[in-house]
Order: sequence, then C-alpha cells, then structure tokens
Amino acid sequence: MAGSIMFGGFPISIPEFILFGNWLLEGGFIRKWQTFKTNKIVWLLMSMYVLQFVGLIYTNEIKTGIDFIRIMIPIGLFPLVFFTTEPLKKIEFKALLYIFITGLIISSLWCLIYFFTHPGMDPRKAARFMSHIRLGLFVNLGISTLVYLIFQERESLKKMLFALLIIFLIYFMIQVSLITGLALLVILTILFTFYSVLNQNVGIKIISIIILLSLLSTILFFIKSEWDSYKYVDTSAANSLQIKSVSGRIYDPLLNNKHTENGFFISNNIQSEELEKEWPRKSATPLNKYDPKPNALIWTLIRYMSSKGLTKDSVGMQQLSGTDIQNIEKGVTNYKYADASALRKRANQFFWEYEDYKENFNPSGNTVLMRLEFWKAAIYIIERNLLFGVGTGDAQRAFNKAYLRTNTNLSFEWRLRSHNQFLAITVSFGISGLILFIFYLLYPIIKLRNTLHPVYFAFFCIALISFLTEDTLESQTGVTFFSYFNSLFLWAAYYENDGHR
Repeated sequence: MAGSIMFGGFPISIPEFILFGNWLLEGGFIRKWQTFKTNKIVWLLMSMYVLQFVGLIYTNEIKTGIDFIRIMIPIGLFPLVFFTTEPLKKIEFKALLYIFITGLIISSLWCLIYFFTHPGMDPRKAARFMSHIRLGLFVNLGISTLVYLIFQERESLKKMLFALLIIFLIYFMIQVSLITGLALLVILTILFTFYSVLNQNVGIKIISIIILLSLLSTILFFIKSEWDSYKYVDTSAANSLQIKSVSGRIYDPLLNNKHTENGFFISNNIQSEELEKEWPRKSATPLNKYDPKPNALIWTLIRYMSSKGLTKDSVGMQQLSGTDIQNIEKGVTNYKYADASALRKRANQFFWEYEDYKENFNPSGNTVLMRLEFWKAAIYIIERNLLFGVGTGDAQRAFNKAYLRTNTNLSFEWRLRSHNQFLAITVSFGISGLILFIFYLLYPIIKLRNTLHPVYFAFFCIALISFLTEDTLESQTGVTFFSYFNSLFLWAAYYENDGHR
C-alpha cells in the first residue's frame, strides 16, 4: 500500500482490498472487538465516515451520496484495520517509509520522462497518476520523510543519497510546475526553521536560518523580477497606436484589453483581414481553430506577434520565422516562453489572471482566482443551511443553485464545489459537522502528542494546508492519502503511548 499509493486509481484500490481481506483472514475477532470497544481514537477516526451515512437521511441526491460514501471508504477502513491489528515493530514502520519513498521516486521519474518526451505540453499534465495538486502533497511528504531520515541515519553515504533525492524532488516540482507543491515546501521550510530555532543545537539553528533567508530572498527576487518584467511598457515608436497598415487598411477597433506582451500592447495595430490572408501561406493549421492549450489560434498569434513588437498585419506576418509559426501552433503566446522555465511561465500566467480579475473579467480556468468564486458560493450555501448543511451528495446541486443566484461570471463547466475542505464539510453537514471535523483533526494529535512520529507533524501541516485550497477528502487519491498516513501514524503513536512497542 505504501508504494502503490503513488500510482492512484486502480493501483490504490487493489491493496485496500488485499489489506481488508488479510484482516478478515487473520481472524481473532473477539480480540479485535475488545480493542475496538475500548479505543476512543478509532471511534473518532471512523466518525467522519459514519457522518456520511447520517447525511444521507436528508439529502436530495441519494445516488450521488452513495457514490460519495464509496469514495470515502478509506476514512472508515484504515482506522478499523490498523487499530485492531497488532502494532508494527519500529524496523517494519521504517521499512514502510522506505517503500513509500521508492514508490514516490519511481512515479516522479515516470512523470518527468513523460514531460520531456512530450514537448510543448502543459507541464501540470505530466502528473500521470493523479492531479498535480495531489502529487505536490505526496512529494512534500516524501521530502519531509527524507529530512527525517537524514537526521536518523548514521551512515554518511545514506545521508548523501537522501539529500540527493530531496534535490531531485525539488527539481521535479520545478520542472512540472507544481506551484502549489513548491508553495507548500516554502511553508514547511519556515515551520521547520522555527522548530530548529526552538529545539535544535546552535549549528542546526544557524544552518536553518541561512537556508530560510536564502530561500525567501530568492523567492522575493524572482517574484519582483517577474512582476517588473510583466508590468514593463515599451515607450518606443513600435508600441504607438497607428491608424492604417502599410497596405492602407484601417486597423481594427481597440479591444477592451490593457494587457501587454514584453511591454507591447496586445490590442494595438491589429488588422484581422491581413492576418487571415497571410496565415495560410505560413501554416496548414486553420486560423479559426484552437491551439493545444486550448486557446483560439488567432488570439495566440496576436499575443505572440505582440511579444516581438510587431504590428499584427501582413508586414508583421512576413517577419515571423518557421520556428515562430511552430511555437504559435503549439500554443506559445510569447516568444520568450518557448525556452522559459515552467515556473516563470506559471508566474506570468498568474499575473495575467490577477489583472483580469481586477477588471471583473470572467475568471474561468484561472486556478487561483476561481477559488474566490467557489468560496463565495460556499458561504452563500452555508448561510442558508447553517446547522446541518445540505447532506451527503447534495453539494454540487446546491452549488449550481448558488452560482445562478449570485450571478457568477464563471462558465458552466467551471462551476465547481468549494475547493476548501472546511467549507466543503460545512456545506454538507453545517456548523455541527465542522465542529466534529475540527475535533476529529485535533483530539488525536493532542492526546498522542508525546509519542507521535516526527514525520506526522509534517504530514499534518501538509494535510491542513491542502484543506485550505482543496476538497482533499472528496477524491479517491486525496482521501486515501490523508486516511492512510493519518491512521498509520496515529496507530503507531497509540500503541507506543500504551507501551506496546
């Protein structure tokens, strides 16, 4: 299970069935029942699964609710199986961590190979086995585990190997543009620095502070540099507004668009008739089609020509090389992006989305700013179903109504659920469900704080942060990630707390 969890979908389901089958074949149900009856932790961990059945009582979408209960099976399965089974020995627990790291490295290598063998693709689609956001959670847990192993191992060779694996995983996140994962890593680094300052020796404290300051300085420099570049406006004559093209045709009316590419206004000096006439001489791809991103190809062409400071007419078309045409056909909107890092492209995409949102444009497809619309809709639903929510499976129906009543700008295909686990729980089960969920999260960590594995604290922070921007427990990969590692670490801590190990 620890290794296959990295490969999502079916490879996750098989070990779950095997795990439960082994639990049944193992027998000893009298002992298991006695353990279950006296263990308040396992009751609490299974309570969130029981809550899903309670929500079926007042839902309007029974079929959807039952399907959601199926997805949530790990929330009930792992606590039951783990806490009624004899605890692992420390060497066995460590072996599980090694297996997880092995699966993570294999999965990351495969994604990286896929990325490099498919040039021009959206880097985030290189996450082959799960969403790129979920993958970022696993990678950060892997890095946290490797940091722990570096401190635990005595052999220098192993320490070096673990350090190299950390560097590889960071490189992997940068290459495939796991922005959420990288942001999470920064937060974990800050938290680890505070921990080191409070608990470690002077040498570790100094190293941690140096690493943190270097990291923050690099991030701030990168953001400022990219923002300054994005906001730059060219003041040369090439960026001036003209009336006619060289051939005498009047340029199209100005678009309601203040964006620039490399400082050149996109809406200036566009002659659509000339573009449509010249494009077939350069490319076999019709200009009225979409590029692979997918964006309207003519819009990609206009942005690309703007990035080179060209007028968007026949004269500008003549200055495009064969390489430029290939870039445009691939969906590259700025000639500098053809060789830019995925991180830089993602930063500029966010700046573009932010500027659009300020102008009240439709935020559909903007991964960060859409969440503001999701959260508004969630709050609208909660205000009208405060105590017990809308029930299990009724969330999407409630969101559909909320988007209509709040006159959202989101396109229909982007009218999704809350993308915040705390809001998601409150939408489905009201304030009463939210209180139970918070107690479910905090009670075990308070009760078992003295025996919890160090990696658990990193895992808990990763999960908690993911809950702020994702419905982590509403997908198979997300719920398996949380329930498996949460149950595993708490299981080990519970038995160590009782002196069984």
